[in-house]
Amino acid sequence: MKILIFTNGENKLTREELEEILPVDKIICADGGTRLALNMNLFPDIIVGDMDSISNDILEKIKGEKIEWRIYPKEKDETDLELAVREALKYNPKIIYFIGLLGRRIDHTLSNLFFLERVKEKGIEVLILDEKIRITLMLGVEEKIFGGKEGEIISLLPLSEKVEGITLEGLKYPLNNGILYRSLTRGISNEFISKKAKIKISSGTLLIVHFTTKQLL
Repeated sequence: MKILIFTNGENKLTREELEEILPVDKIICADGGTRLALNMNLFPDIIVGDMDSISNDILEKIKGEKIEWRIYPKEKDETDLELAVREALKYNPKIIYFIGLLGRRIDHTLSNLFFLERVKEKGIEVLILDEKIRITLMLGVEEKIFGGKEGEIISLLPLSEKVEGITLEGLKYPLNNGILYRSLTRGISNEFISKKAKIKISSGTLLIVHFTTKQLL
């Protein structure tokens, strides 16, 4: 089960650049994220939120489409993103893709990134997509292979106080059972030296930011 969530942030990807992850099983739009989906000629299966960002022109475009609505009051404890993820969890997805999760407001962006740790803790893969950028998480004992090109930048940012047992292969600055600390900047701006890089950790939560010269995957 693959789910794609659109949130009401910024997006520079085009529909063509999404073809490698399409089709998905469900498209869920968090309120104004509906605009981003429609710009890609994708129609949501579910729209979630307080609907304060759904304009009349959006309503006109989706009129007649088979869409499920999950409407909440404006005064609520959760963001529209959290409500959209809650809806996605009902389908027991293996992975959730996010578009529009990054934006101009740093408080929203940071809150969104921190919240994804809760999703990852449920054993669900998360992948944030934007133009020439991919963001994902690693948690606990985990190993991932990342595809890239020589010279592409990849940064490792601990979300927990520290991330231990870090082993890096295929990158300019390797580590062997090392430690990265949230309060230090050691993990910033590593580089691919081959087509594949291996990252392994033994504890903690690690945010991976890959700046790719390719458009997407």
